[in-house]
Amino acid sequence: MIQLLLVDDHTIFRAGIKVLLEMQPDFKVVGEAEDGAKALALVRELQPEVVLMDIAMPGVDGLSSARQIIETAPSTKIILLTQHENKEYIQPALKIGAKGYVLKRAAADELVMAIRAVHQGKSFLDSNVTSTILADYCLDGKKSTETNSIQLSEREREILVMLARGYSNRQIAELLKISPKTVDFHCARIMKKLGIKGRVALAQYALRHGFVE
Repeated sequence: MIQLLLVDDHTIFRAGIKVLLEMQPDFKVVGEAEDGAKALALVRELQPEVVLMDIAMPGVDGLSSARQIIETAPSTKIILLTQHENKEYIQPALKIGAKGYVLKRAAADELVMAIRAVHQGKSFLDSNVTSTILADYCLDGKKSTETNSIQLSEREREILVMLARGYSNRQIAELLKISPKTVDFHCARIMKKLGIKGRVALAQYALRHGFVE
């Protein structure tokens, strides 16, 4: 059972998310908070496995609270659930150690996938903000892909590009007409070959080395 803490200053929104999440047999909402200060107190008391947290809240904001939670309870995973999709919010969230970033307008199944992925020790970036992350790395310039093309097979390069463009594993499987397990296998091999972990890191790598425009 994945124990969850919901942090948002809108009571009705929290109630709706709670109903949605508790429809999943392996999810349990153990607490709710309307601001960052109460969230930190509840993390210490309840020790939830995953915290879903808004960014813009009165008092202690989500980013500040997330930083404190990560410092005091490193085993607790943070997912920012927010309406903000610009880099001024996304980049600081990732830098402080948040494991997920999901927009409030995302589909319900994407939020469920995010929670399960983060609980398993993975990172999850909303497909709608991937392009924002990638665009920022254009400022660093592109590097040659010649060396990296030797490391990756044609299918691996193809999947890397699709990951960088924000496609989910399920969408990649459908487009390439292969099974989701095969996509997972290729993703694992790509990360092992490149020595990096997580979708965000793969997306950043792909742009830096010229795999995507």
